Amino acid sequence: MSKVLFLVSPTLNSFVDPRKGTTGNKIDCAMHHFTNSLASNVQIGAAAGITALAGRAVVKKTPELAAKVAGMGGVKKFFQYLKAAPKPLKIAAGIAAGLSLLYRTYKKGTIEQKYIDRAQFVDHTFTLDRKEKPASAPVKA
Repeated sequence: MSKVLFLVSPTLNSFVDPRKGTTGNKIDCAMHHFTNSLASNVQIGAAAGITALAGRAVVKKTPELAAKVAGMGGVKKFFQYLKAAPKPLKIAAGIAAGLSLLYRTYKKGTIEQKYIDRAQFVDHTFTLDRKEKPASAPVKA
């Protein structure tokens, strides 16, 4: 289950991962994953928005495209604007989105490692192979 959640959402994974230790550590990890994803999504949205604005300017200059777009809904208009944008701008927006996703993935790995290490430092019950350490035998006097 944890592996599926890790692929779907690192924020949710933080709460069910037994390697994270305390609840406070899990909450901190989830918060960092959430802010990492939010920052990446804002960057991707900004790139798409700028591209759509440039496409809107192209559509306004072309009467036949403007007539075609006039009766569309908001989402369809947005995609038509993206389609009408200049090709170099679309390529630049794609590169920006790709780099943002690449950095998000790198950052996700560093966040995971940070909070797993923190949990192991605070609670010395986990080893690298995810097995609990055996309890030490009592010392006879």
